Amino acid sequence: MAEGDTREAGESTKPQIDIYYARVCGLCTKAVEFFRSRGATFTAYAVEWDGENDAFVDSANTRAMYERCGEKVDFVPQMFLGQTHIKGWRKLEPMIESGEIDTLVPKP
Repeated sequence: MAEGDTREAGESTKPQIDIYYARVCGLCTKAVEFFRSRGATFTAYAVEWDGENDAFVDSANTRAMYERCGEKVDFVPQMFLGQTHIKGWRKLEPMIESGEIDTLVPKP
């Protein structure tokens, strides 16, 4: 352990979890429910989809999401677990099924 680290031996740090979601997104709901089922603490940022313009409505959350993703994205959820970016439910679901997600978000 690094000097000044006050964790007990064997205690891991949990990554900060940020989720960008849209209220009308069913897969966003599945992602949020997964993290809740793990007892994970996360911050959720709502973005709004404008179907007429086929783009997210400009907002502080939308701009922050684009910046963190490194590009304009056209789907949510966009999830950040520490430095790990998970691009949508279709990337998260196989991580859950394989157990890969367990290293980032342990089972309760």
